[in-house]
Amino acid sequence: MLARAVVSTATRRVELREVEIGAVGPWDVRVELERSAISVGTESYVLAGERFPRPYIPGYAPIARVVEVGAEAARLFTPGERISYFQPRAPRADQGVIQNCGGHQSPAIIGVNPAERHLLASNTFCVRVPEELSTERAAFGGIASISSLGVTLAAPRVGQRALVIGLGMIGQMAAAHLKLRGVEVAVADLHELRRELARRAGADHVIDPLREDLATRVRELWPEGADIVADATGRYEVVEQAVPALRREGTVLFLAWYKGAGLNLEAFHGTVFRAAFPWTLKGDHVLASWRLMAAGALRVDHLHTHTFPVAQAQQAYDLIYRAPETYLGISLDWSR
Repeated sequence: MLARAVVSTATRRVELREVEIGAVGPWDVRVELERSAISVGTESYVLAGERFPRPYIPGYAPIARVVEVGAEAARLFTPGERISYFQPRAPRADQGVIQNCGGHQSPAIIGVNPAERHLLASNTFCVRVPEELSTERAAFGGIASISSLGVTLAAPRVGQRALVIGLGMIGQMAAAHLKLRGVEVAVADLHELRRELARRAGADHVIDPLREDLATRVRELWPEGADIVADATGRYEVVEQAVPALRREGTVLFLAWYKGAGLNLEAFHGTVFRAAFPWTLKGDHVLASWRLMAAGALRVDHLHTHTFPVAQAQQAYDLIYRAPETYLGISLDWSR
């Protein structure tokens, strides 16, 4: 069976290719994609570098419609249902195309044998989309799950205070999850659009780090410091600059993908804090985020700034690299 896939072919370059994915087996479901969100931080990093051998298929947690089920998989899924999942079957080896999560591919075949895939667990999930939730909103459930898991690990209490740095989708979602738990939230980002979107969503304090020192401003707001500092920038120097804003025995929440060895631990000498690092996507947190979206408690419409037909995927990635101040949530539409 042939599938269309967004394939990384060179630095910052993708193309739409056909790849062979084989036939549906007894414990498989075949799906056709409706929407796949671009995880900007992860995908911009892997497309820009040489860490992953090319050609490869990026993307994770797409929204797809079940069109065929194997004899055993029929116990779990039914044609017509919408699902989201992590890592479908890879293209046949002789195709020369490998996966980096493989979410930007349609059709896709997903193995759902519970003996081989935990349908709620980290990076193996396969879950149903609530019927009342639109595909456009559901597409950001995977990204929201990272923020949901991170905030859960940080274990905030009502009335505590948090600083969120970096207001891409993960940072925006983290601020929203913290607000839902009764936390007073300050946010910071270099880009005015992102600060304004966070303000509209209910952030209590908005900081422009080009005009104000983060730690100084937070200490003006909260003299004892923030209970939680959540970093979604992935930049070690930002973490080092922000830790002085943390109260003693507070929590640093590492929400990004941190590359290489750049964290100066000596900068934290004498500072007492806990750390949480939610590196994974978990099916139960995808479902929890969807429930909040369906109830109107976790809003994503204002964060979804761009949609491209999948045939224009290169234009989506060009936007990511060339104009970061103009976008936030980006998705690929497979229906056109």
